[in-house]
Formats: sequence, C-alpha cells, structure tokens
Amino acid sequence: MKILNLHGFMGEADNKNYKALCKIFPAEDIISPKIDYINTAPEELMKCFSDMVDTDDLIFVGQSLGGMYADKLSRKFKRPCILTNPCYYPHELEIITSSGISSEFVEQYRKMSVSTQNERAYTLCSDKDTILPDNYQNCDKLSVTVKTVHGSHSTIENVGDHISELLTEIQNDNLLLFLGRGSAFADEHNSAFFVEDNELVLIDCPATSYQKVKKMNWEQYDNIYILVTHTHGDHSGGIGTMLQYVWFASYMKKKVTIVAPSAEVKEDLLLLLMRIEGCEQEWFNIITADELDKKWFISAVPTTHVKPLEGRCFGYHLNIHGNNVVYTGDTATLEPFKPLLKRGSFLYTEAAYYKSAVHLCLKEMLPELMKLAESGVHVYLMHLDAEDELKKLIDGTTLRFVEIY
Repeated sequence: MKILNLHGFMGEADNKNYKALCKIFPAEDIISPKIDYINTAPEELMKCFSDMVDTDDLIFVGQSLGGMYADKLSRKFKRPCILTNPCYYPHELEIITSSGISSEFVEQYRKMSVSTQNERAYTLCSDKDTILPDNYQNCDKLSVTVKTVHGSHSTIENVGDHISELLTEIQNDNLLLFLGRGSAFADEHNSAFFVEDNELVLIDCPATSYQKVKKMNWEQYDNIYILVTHTHGDHSGGIGTMLQYVWFASYMKKKVTIVAPSAEVKEDLLLLLMRIEGCEQEWFNIITADELDKKWFISAVPTTHVKPLEGRCFGYHLNIHGNNVVYTGDTATLEPFKPLLKRGSFLYTEAAYYKSAVHLCLKEMLPELMKLAESGVHVYLMHLDAEDELKKLIDGTTLRFVEIY
C-alpha cells in the first residue's frame, strides 16, 4: 500500500499527518510533495497529483486544502481517502482569497467544488477549528465517515491513533468489494469479489458485473472462481459471456471455475451454459461446493428465497484474509447465518426497503442487525432496492452499505 499525503494551504510536506504516517508505513511508501498553492493553478495541481498515482493500492491523505484534492483524487481513482479538517470550499475562505492568489485560481476552485457524498472518504473534524468553525456540517454531508476529534485546524490531538483507526476501518470496508449492490431492477446488480493467494473470486456474475471484470487486470491472477448463490438472471446472467471472454481473451490459456452450491444447482447451471448459452465444455470447469478445497472457502449455506427455486438458493461462509465472512445471498431469513457469526465477523446481508416474502425488509430487521453490530459483528448491506430510503434508516448507526469497486 502507498500513501499520497497532501498538506494544507500554508503547510509543509513533512506536516503532522506525514509524521504520523511515517510511524505506520515505511517512508518510501509515502509520497508527500511540497505544494505551491498560490502560484500553481488548481487544475494543474490536480493533473500533477494524478500523475503521481502509479498503483491501484493507494490511499490519499489530505489536510485542509490538501483534503479537497485528496477527496477529488479519491473520486477520480475510486480509492479511499483520509481527510483532516478538509477545506471543501476554498473559494469561500478569506485566508485563501486574500492571500494574493489570482482571481482565476479562485474561480477554478469554485468550479471544482462538490456537493455529493464520497463513500470512500473518512474524515477527522476538529472540535476547536477556528479556520473552518462550521466544517462538521460540510464534512458530514460530503464524507461517508466523519469523526469529531480534539484539536485545532492544523493540530489534531493523537492524530496518529486516529489515522490508524481509520486505516483499520478502510481495510474492513475493502475486505469484500462489490461490482454492483443493486437488486434485480437496478442498473448494477449485486455481485462481489475478493483476491486471495493470487486468485480472483467472484460471488455471482450478472451481466453488469462481467462488464466491469473485463476492464480489470484479471489476466494477472492464477485462477478465477465464480461462486454462484442461485440462478436468477441478476446473479448468473453474465456467466456464459464471462467464460467465453476469459477463454478467448487469454488465447485459450485460462479457464473460469464455476462453483455450484449443490449438485442440483450444478445441473441447472450446466443446462443454462451448455444448452441455452451454447458454451463449450473446454471453456470452463464446474464443481460443487463440497468439492472445493481452498483455505478461503468454508461452506455453502442453504437458505430460503423464492418458492420456484426452493432448495436451490444459498449463501456462503468464507475465510477472507483470516476473517470470518458470512454472505447471505438473496434470502428471506437470517436464521441459517446467525450461528456462524461471532465477535469480529463480517456479515454481508441483503436489505430491502420494500417489504416482500422473498427478501429481508430492513425496517423490520434493523433491531436485530443493530444488536449484531453491538455484539461486535461488522454489518454491511447489499442488494439494495431504494438506496436513498435505506440510507435514511441506517443514518446514525454503525451499519454500512457495501463499497462499490
């Protein structure tokens, strides 16, 4: 992991964030440039910072005005950022506008301002900030995670401890990444992935996920697996195309291994792939879950979803990077999964706003999910049908939406 650390308007390259980061990471993994904000156009600075991004495994850290740039880089490259008292609206701040900076630069800052939330932003907001005294409201609106801390604008007490805590939170949120988190009628259907031992593991593969996977650097992985929860089109509709793409794009060198949760689902998938999709057997391997021998796999978990697929719907119990992970898939009940949960576990559960007999209604499940969170389970919500309404229900809680890749 690398860090790009950006200091504030009147700051230095070796600011307090940098010194705290040096106690966590090797100095060679931290890029912390000296920034001439007054004499360099904001657009030019943004290009300069973007050119410094040479890895997918990078976190942006920014203080004050550097926080604004870290936020923009996070949105551009879809990577996490840690912001300390970020200055989201520099064109409104007198200490900047009266500094001698050109009016053209101020206008560029006005155009660069944002008004939408960054789900990858983790923010520390000081309680005694006299430079940005009302900054918490801005931070709370534009950052998914905001923590009030003791300190002034440029000095946060125990900043290293706070940054370490946020890094742990970022690591948790990125344990399982999602190619989509929407329900059947959404633009991006629910599907997740993780990487372990240089193997790419997908959970389900709708067509919307295939479109993202093909743009990833999938060739670098030794093996590609698809764990299938059930055969609804918004979970399995992209598998056939995925098999063909990997086989031919790799010049017949790579096969995808499909993991069916049961023998019955394996038969259904073979019918779908061979008879309906017209796939060739040489393009892929297919096994059942009980034949899979990987340290990241524990078991398929039978659950209840729709009546026509009775006995053919599953979640998964996984061991990702040493963490106990429970993934419900589409389910009408949490009961099969609760015995698998303990303190420190990660629960990825579907959450619906609209009540039905085949999905978990968040309004009804909220007390139980909150109880699990209070017991030390990390609860993440997926397969969302009405995000804005669901977000209102979890506002102020520790429940989180899964993070989109």
